[in-house]
Amino acid sequence: MKTKKLTTGSVLSCVTVSNMERTKHLFTEVLGLELKDFQPDYNWMEVGNEKESLIGFGECPKEGGEGSPQPGSNAIVSIGVENLEEAMEALKAHHIEFLGDIMEVPGQVKMVLFQDFDGNRFFLCESLEQ
Repeated sequence: MKTKKLTTGSVLSCVTVSNMERTKHLFTEVLGLELKDFQPDYNWMEVGNEKESLIGFGECPKEGGEGSPQPGSNAIVSIGVENLEEAMEALKAHHIEFLGDIMEVPGQVKMVLFQDFDGNRFFLCESLEQ
């Protein structure tokens, strides 16, 4: 028996920040995402690109290393980049902290976890699929 599809996909991931202008600069000017909606009167903005939004689920490794997210404690937004190392250098120039080393799934993806000014965690992901 086929399960009825209840969702139409991921529409929007929300992250709470302490400084909208600093956040806008980081995600639009440094990382190059497009500002889709900006409503300073409501303390709200949306950024993205032309691709559809996704939500990823990962299982925590048994020997979770430094910065490893723990089940039930977070949700992490992943941001796609063309070149992971280049994006990391741009973020380092803005004093962004990385949590752990680059992780790679051969032939699929390279990714690294970073933390914004408020301690929110994000993955930078470079697709290795051809």
